[in-house]
Amino acid sequence: MTEVNKQRFYKKLAVTGLAFTLVGAGTLGLHSLNFTGEPTVASAAAETYTTTANLNIRSGPSTSNAIIATVKQGTQLTVVGQAASGWLKVSYQGKTGYVSSQYVEKSVNSTTKTYVTTANLNIRSGPSTSSTIVVTVKQGTQLTSTEQAANGWLKVSYQGKTGYVSTQYVKESTGSSEPAPAPAASVYVATANLNVRTTASTSGAVMATLKAGTQLDVTAKAANGWLKITYQGKVGYVSGQYVRALAGMKVVSNPESIQVVVNKQNKLPENYVPKDLVYTTIPFTFKEQTEKKKMRSEAAAAIAQLFAGAKKQGVILLGVSAYRSHATQSALFSSYVQRDGYDKAATYSALPGTSEHETGLGIDVTKGDGTCAAQDCFGGTKEATWLDAHAAEYGFIIRYPKGKDAVTGYKYEPWHLRYVGKPVAQAIKSKGITLEEYYGIK
Repeated sequence: MTEVNKQRFYKKLAVTGLAFTLVGAGTLGLHSLNFTGEPTVASAAAETYTTTANLNIRSGPSTSNAIIATVKQGTQLTVVGQAASGWLKVSYQGKTGYVSSQYVEKSVNSTTKTYVTTANLNIRSGPSTSSTIVVTVKQGTQLTSTEQAANGWLKVSYQGKTGYVSTQYVKESTGSSEPAPAPAASVYVATANLNVRTTASTSGAVMATLKAGTQLDVTAKAANGWLKITYQGKVGYVSGQYVRALAGMKVVSNPESIQVVVNKQNKLPENYVPKDLVYTTIPFTFKEQTEKKKMRSEAAAAIAQLFAGAKKQGVILLGVSAYRSHATQSALFSSYVQRDGYDKAATYSALPGTSEHETGLGIDVTKGDGTCAAQDCFGGTKEATWLDAHAAEYGFIIRYPKGKDAVTGYKYEPWHLRYVGKPVAQAIKSKGITLEEYYGIK
């Protein structure tokens, strides 16, 4: 074929639209052609690929060529030919250029499906749990499947990676028929003990009953005031009448930090458990060896020093409650809701995940005779006065000081100590501020 005929052939391909479009992601297998000059257009029917990353379209098959356009990850490009050294000749919005085949994938329309994970899930290199983990994705992640593998596994594509997942933990996405997703910025909690049902109706079977204060993984709003949720990897529905969205609630990224700020706007990761909990050596108002006697190791050592220092000055203290597990906080908050209702309970008790006791860094203390434990009458006692004056010397602060309700979200609790380390505690004490004010956060 002469050079003129070649050029006519290329133009004909572009004009007549012999390229066809493929959606999704499969494994790209291309062979480089070793030649110079204009890349040869593939004689087979052209295809369309999807970019797996933000990608430059260049004027020639090399990174030394000029950039014609930059397209986002997920953009569809019509491939009109294969070029040398792993490059593809593409057409995009009336422009023709070249992209590296390393950052595009192809698949087949008729077999491509989109799935959503129903639990946190490992993508593996092969269709077996014995295969290595390629990547772990969160519940609710969309995966593109190009084919079904044996024994209940799917071959999927995710962010340019190809692997396999068990069909047990994915469901096929139904596209536009799905209800609109709920706002992702909100954390949802149950304001009463709540049934999770199989359908968006009280006629649906009860899958589980959740306690008041339980955080809900809401994925969409269903009809008639119901919410679609996922619970233990299963899809269910709850009445929106007993659910509240806490706009602005954030999950802390540093739960292991000694200075972590946990309050009504900043919660611990779901079911967080500190790694270094130990039993304290201080006396408590009870004898049983329960979780309430535990603190994180550094805080446990510091509280022992504080108790010893107080005793030297004639102040006898007892521990009331230190660490509290997520399950315990859930049960406690639920009991308060049953007694006083959600709104009132939230004024004096923390939602599960937002309690400082769950950090292993907080502790309630009282007088040596055990009276006024976690009660207003503790304020004004010589023990409370000593703690206010000396706690910072041992790395503790009065976490909820008087007159700071609007900042901390809780009334004055002279008995609640929080370990933050000596430098931070002394700075907070000297300035008469709260932990929130010290870090300039809500």
